[in-house]
Amino acid sequence: MNKEIEIKVKVQNLEEIKVILKNIGKFVKEINQKDTYFTPRHRDFFGEKPAFEFLRIREQKGNNQIAYHKVIDASLPTEHSEEYETKIENPRIIESIFTHLDMKECFIVEKHREYWECGNFEVVLDTVTNLGLFVEVEVINSENTINFTKQECFNFLKENGIEFKENITKSYPELFLKE
Repeated sequence: MNKEIEIKVKVQNLEEIKVILKNIGKFVKEINQKDTYFTPRHRDFFGEKPAFEFLRIREQKGNNQIAYHKVIDASLPTEHSEEYETKIENPRIIESIFTHLDMKECFIVEKHREYWECGNFEVVLDTVTNLGLFVEVEVINSENTINFTKQECFNFLKENGIEFKENITKSYPELFLKE
C-alpha cells in the first residue's frame, strides 16, 4: 500500500509548463493510458458523492495493472488515499472475472501523460480525452517527504510560476461522470 499526497489543477497550455519543467526538472517518460472503471452492482462506488473508492483496470504498453483506491479521511486538509495496485498480464481475463462476480463496467478514461521529476515532486502533464489539460503534482514518497502536505504541492506550482485555471478536487472518474 502506498499513501498518496497530490494535487491536480486544470491548465490552459501544457507547452508553456514544459518549458518551465525543462529548467527545474528532468523528463522521465510519456505514455498513453486507458482506464476502465468498475463497480459492484450491489454497491455503486460512483453513487456516493464524492466517490471514495475506485476499482480500475489500467492498460498501458508494458504495464497493465489492476488498482483499488480508497480515501482514508476526506475531512482532513491533507487528504490521503490508500492505493493497492498490481501488474496484470491480461486485462480481458480480469474483465471476465469481474463480469462473473457481477461487477459492471462504468466508463473509460483515456489520457496521454508526461512524467517529470522535480526534486521532491513528480509532475504529470495530462491530456484527458473529453476533459482537457491537467497538471498533477505528487510528493515522492520518501523519508524526507513523509510530512509533506498538499500545500507544499501548491507552493511548488507558485514558486515555479506555473499558472492554473482551477484547483481540481475531483478524480478523473468524477469529472468524467460530471460531463
